[in-house]
Amino acid sequence: MKRNLLVAALLTATFGAFGQGTVTFNNRATAGTPSPVVAPVFGVDPACTTCAKQGNPVSDWNGTNGPAPAPTGTQTYGGAPLQGTGYTAALWGVNVNQSDSALRDSSVQPISVTPFRFSSSVQNIKGFWTGTSPAVPGVPGGSAERAKFIVRAWDNRGGTITSWSQVLADLTIPHGESLIFTVDQQLGLSPSIPSPNLSGFQSFQLFVVPEPSVIALGVLGAGCLFLLRRRK
Repeated sequence: MKRNLLVAALLTATFGAFGQGTVTFNNRATAGTPSPVVAPVFGVDPACTTCAKQGNPVSDWNGTNGPAPAPTGTQTYGGAPLQGTGYTAALWGVNVNQSDSALRDSSVQPISVTPFRFSSSVQNIKGFWTGTSPAVPGVPGGSAERAKFIVRAWDNRGGTITSWSQVLADLTIPHGESLIFTVDQQLGLSPSIPSPNLSGFQSFQLFVVPEPSVIALGVLGAGCLFLLRRRK
């Protein structure tokens, strides 16, 4: 009996030392640990297309009567909740001891990418995706180490925009990102430790950065010429 317990303890230690921990990539997880997550993502606000917003919405969000946010927030959104394969959600995750710049490095790849769900009538899936349980590099499962994350979403323009680097190259593409958040829970380790929810993740909306107009560029050019003449 003691020998079996010792073997089990050694196996647990080995898995904890080497197995990468997993997290549940789902923004509508009403069960599981450490707490429920219900945080829809919204499209561009027609009244302010360049506005970036984050934070969970009020309970009766956007007039859709969708599921109550968890936790309930104070933010209001004017855009429709995202739905369908025309929109992509992606998750980046690193060890909490790394700097935030590790999540903003364009060369770092997401750990999971998924489309949004679709229904023409069911309200409770609008604004949500259902992903898998990806591994987080550098964070052992079942250990005391923690991970931090950022979620990004964008209009994939019919499947032609497949990466965040493409979005950064053309900011007229509707896009947005969450605040960086830490999941204060041990990451999962199959088969004994379940993957935790994305506790700390909150809603956000897409926005665009318009291209400079021809007139604006002309004014800028005229200003540069004026300064050059003054120097002469």
